[in-house]
Amino acid sequence: MSKNILVVAGGTGGHILPGIVFGKKLRDEGNNVYWACGAREMEQKIYNALGIEPLKLAIEGSPLGVKSFLVILTRSISVLTSYIQTLTYIIKYKIDEIYLFGGYVSYAPLKAALRKKIPVTLHEQNAVAGKVTRKAAKKGVKIITGWPVCEGINDFTYVGIPAREPVRISRDEALKTLGLDLNVNAKIVGITGGSLASETLSNLLLKTADLCKEFEFVFLSHERKDEGNIHFIPQSWDMNPFYSICDILVCRSGGSTLAEALEWGMSTVTIPWPEAADNHQEKNAEEFVKLAKNSYAFNENDSPEKLAEIIAKI
Repeated sequence: MSKNILVVAGGTGGHILPGIVFGKKLRDEGNNVYWACGAREMEQKIYNALGIEPLKLAIEGSPLGVKSFLVILTRSISVLTSYIQTLTYIIKYKIDEIYLFGGYVSYAPLKAALRKKIPVTLHEQNAVAGKVTRKAAKKGVKIITGWPVCEGINDFTYVGIPAREPVRISRDEALKTLGLDLNVNAKIVGITGGSLASETLSNLLLKTADLCKEFEFVFLSHERKDEGNIHFIPQSWDMNPFYSICDILVCRSGGSTLAEALEWGMSTVTIPWPEAADNHQEKNAEEFVKLAKNSYAFNENDSPEKLAEIIAKI
């Protein structure tokens, strides 16, 4: 018997992409699936790029950890508004179950689900439980996790992180799609910093590329240009051409990105974002290298010489 299911995933691509993959699986099983996200324009763009028109909640950011009274007030009002919106969606679409994909966007829907006594499950993509996950766990909500460990909670079920199915294409075709004039036999290092790139990381990678002239370095960026063995290409939500050319992937340690690296079976150097809440990216990286083949975790404050050595070793 089909169900009406609400999947709440917003804030960043790291929450949204697993939510979309999971929701599509539920839809393929014959359920009616609705997605909800926050009010940020980028969230809408991610969904739209993948052929989904999500329901919209008013929330744009967490009121926690903010110093401005005005911002705290505005965001607190948006949490209340999102709570009321979720109650409305539950009634309008006769929702039978709710799946939350963590982050501040999930808080108001969590409260609404508990209020309406609707079965709710929360998926935590990181190896350290976020604030909403910890609150949900205290309320007895079922928690499923992306990694075998989840610091901060005791009762959870490890299921992995839903990731887009790889569609590998020939290197020649992939290079043409990306607009790269490289030899099909070139050794290629793909670089993706996501939304968590930094000047420190960028400088590290550029210096490393200069030390590894035998490799071609392809950076996902905002422009298309070439500088010796360094190549910049625009980001795209279709990652298949990019992943298809990578001999080695260098990336941040967000759960969704690491899940895709595992799905593709790529040798990966993952560099945790040092400012991640509760240092969760470092823990993600630690768990990732236990599961991945020929992959390493790296500190962005270490030397480019050390990173070049690891790339050569791989």
